[in-house]
Amino acid sequence: MTRPSAQTTPGELAAFVNDHFSGRGISPDGVIAQSWYRSVVEHRLDPGAASRENILSAEDIRRHQQQHQHYLAIASQGVSGLAKRVAPAGFAVLLSDEHGITLDSRLPSQPDDYTRSGLVIGARWDESLVGTNGIGTTLAAAQPLIIHREEHFLTSNFRLSCSVAPIFDAQGLLRGCLNATCLNSDGPRESQYLTLQLVILYARLIENAHFRQSYRDRLTLSLKPIDDIADLANEQLLALDEGGRVIGANRAAFVAMNHAARQTLVGLPIDSLLPVTVSELLRLTQGGARGVRLRALHDEALLDVGLRIPSEQHRQPPPVVARPAPLAHPDLQQLAGADVRLQQSVRHVRKVIDKGITILITGETGTGKEAFARAIHHASSRRDAPFIALNCAAIPETLIESELFGYRAGSFTGASKKGMKGKLELANGGTLFLDEIGDMPAHLQTRLLRVLAEREISPLGAEVPVALDVQVVAATHQDLHTMVREKHFREDLFYRLAGMNLTLPALRERSDRAELIDRLLAVQQDAQGVRLAPEARQYLLDHPWPGNIRQLLNCLRYAVALAEGGVIDLECLPAEVLAPPPASLPSTDRPWAGSLSEQLSDDEARRLHATLRRHRWNISAAATDLGISRSTLYRKMKKQGVIPPNNQP
Repeated sequence: MTRPSAQTTPGELAAFVNDHFSGRGISPDGVIAQSWYRSVVEHRLDPGAASRENILSAEDIRRHQQQHQHYLAIASQGVSGLAKRVAPAGFAVLLSDEHGITLDSRLPSQPDDYTRSGLVIGARWDESLVGTNGIGTTLAAAQPLIIHREEHFLTSNFRLSCSVAPIFDAQGLLRGCLNATCLNSDGPRESQYLTLQLVILYARLIENAHFRQSYRDRLTLSLKPIDDIADLANEQLLALDEGGRVIGANRAAFVAMNHAARQTLVGLPIDSLLPVTVSELLRLTQGGARGVRLRALHDEALLDVGLRIPSEQHRQPPPVVARPAPLAHPDLQQLAGADVRLQQSVRHVRKVIDKGITILITGETGTGKEAFARAIHHASSRRDAPFIALNCAAIPETLIESELFGYRAGSFTGASKKGMKGKLELANGGTLFLDEIGDMPAHLQTRLLRVLAEREISPLGAEVPVALDVQVVAATHQDLHTMVREKHFREDLFYRLAGMNLTLPALRERSDRAELIDRLLAVQQDAQGVRLAPEARQYLLDHPWPGNIRQLLNCLRYAVALAEGGVIDLECLPAEVLAPPPASLPSTDRPWAGSLSEQLSDDEARRLHATLRRHRWNISAAATDLGISRSTLYRKMKKQGVIPPNNQP
């Protein structure tokens, strides 16, 4: 058997692959072959071994995301933008950190197969743990890669086809990667090439946003070859100090200027790259008000050059003034804002607080369910006791039971010597928030119902039950009524949880969108003095916001990072906000083909009734099913005399 050395030649790698992987019937390129070699020789992995559960606990996930909060805030718009373009084709989109731990994910509409394959937040894809894979091997090679089916090291990952691009920060350090993965791709490896190009594009957009945020207090140059069609992924960015020397550059600039090592470019005066000094640049661009065309010295390409100078607030640090510490969490009144329906709901919530009534919060993803749960806790007499949150969708099914109920020392092999308190016991005297309750496994629904009825828990290995005094607040974006009817959720547990139902409206349905945008912008870091241009404000008001307030927050963080001169204009908004709403994709589970507008008008009333009843008169869900907007659905309901049951006289 050939044993390649650390400096393996192509011939040695080929022999190694033939010795160990001849049964796969593929000839991997050098990067993948080298990864296979590392997986066997360095990491001592077995390609036939079962895939292990390498997923962080819910608490570790939260802690990890907090540590990468700045990176996530900038990158999340790129993750969402890529997902909008590839999720309809069956791709999951993942964002990882530099250690291969997934920080963010967007899954297709039927996510179960993807979560079972480990495509979830908190999964660890380091090459040393699972061998050759999209995320881990891209981080190891520091270059974009396709890892297609049998190119994965573990046979348990053969159904995955991954297109991945690394993400570098403004200092040239690897921060993580962006990944689009599909399952059971029948096509050849080459069929993933266009997906890879799209992933690379969004990874570069994330890098450029990070660059602009990092050097917002410095002179920055944007260089674009004039003979190229505008390509945001290849925009060259340079940051300069006051003396005109390069202090930072994005990857496109390193590549274009043939500087493989960051240090060989950093420190160079700008007039060694362009036939101009900083003073001349300021004069030619009229202080950054206009672009100029200059010839690059390194290859004489003609470039469009834009200069950005920092605003006064960045060039001169503001004086330190004493300010009151901000509230850790907004209260119920702040969350309700000026929306009349939410204000009424908050009045009802205040009346049931401290009355021993469980509260079920429903609403679309991103509407602020956890924020309301925390506000309910702080408005109660339990405010000084713990607020404990458990996301039932973010924890593997095998771990939810121990997370919820805990165990005592020595209760099973491998258990902690000190035991572990479950979330219910940790919340004793306070509030337990069960997020995504609709994803709780059936057997745990039974145990939770018993706990709520008996007000005591029995951790694994405990000799006597533990008395429980806890306020339970649950939340879900799913239609629990339908889940109960289809036997996916226990009816008795539903009524036990829904002592009061607090329904949060989608952002597009709130009457105070304008005030909410201004309020959220004002609290963003580095947003002091930043204002919205009228056209940008209009785009924010008109956008449907499928991700609701969470998406709006990420959009505003991104826009503030890109704002120049204290103004957020259209160029500062994410592409998904500027793009027109995509046409609805045809769905095979609809009872008839085509959108509502394509159906015969004399059938409209019957079809409207059928669809609305199927979605329990949820206007948003029915409009999505029919492939039309909510406003169009309302018009057609009015035209056909279709009246919701609650509004009938």
